[in-house]
Amino acid sequence: MNTSDEISDNMVEARGPGDLVIILDRSVCIGAADCVALAPVGFAVDASGKVRFVNPDAESGSRIWAAARRCPTDAILLEDRSGTSLYP
Repeated sequence: MNTSDEISDNMVEARGPGDLVIILDRSVCIGAADCVALAPVGFAVDASGKVRFVNPDAESGSRIWAAARRCPTDAILLEDRSGTSLYP
């Protein structure tokens, strides 16, 4: 299972597949769960109705990208390991 790091009260970061770093902005998450439908190995919705990491480094890169693009609030941010923003 992937270890995530809490950046702030609402921001959590984890390594994804390949060179991806995934940041969850839980402050804007509305629990739509599109990310869970598209990348169920990587994400889940917790008891508070917010997205959380499950095992994002075991999920395919294409599924992580699809989940980020499908999120209605852009709660999933993607960077490369050097910190360059990739999405949104």
